[in-house]
Amino acid sequence: MKSIYRLKKNYQYNYVYKHAKSVGDRNFLILYCTSNIQASKVGFSVSKKYGGAVERNRIRRQMKAVMSTLMPQVKSGFNLVVIPRKSEPYLHKDIVSSLTKLLKRAELI
Repeated sequence: MKSIYRLKKNYQYNYVYKHAKSVGDRNFLILYCTSNIQASKVGFSVSKKYGGAVERNRIRRQMKAVMSTLMPQVKSGFNLVVIPRKSEPYLHKDIVSSLTKLLKRAELI
């Protein structure tokens, strides 16, 4: 995922958590809010309840791969945080369909 599309600092995540609107399904929760920067940015949050570092990083890598293909379509001026809701292994097609559906429901695509 390109660096211009990533949330990097803790204060950026905290701003999204504080001012966010949310949309979710059984697989993912997307928190989003407006920002002053033109490019939209996305961050990923996977808690420790999903297992050790290997499992968490695997989920995070899968989400990053899908969002890197979707970010050029996302409207500019938004910050997003993507949170998984289940610890079971995700299939790529499920991640793509779920995140695309959620972004459309939030009217970000």
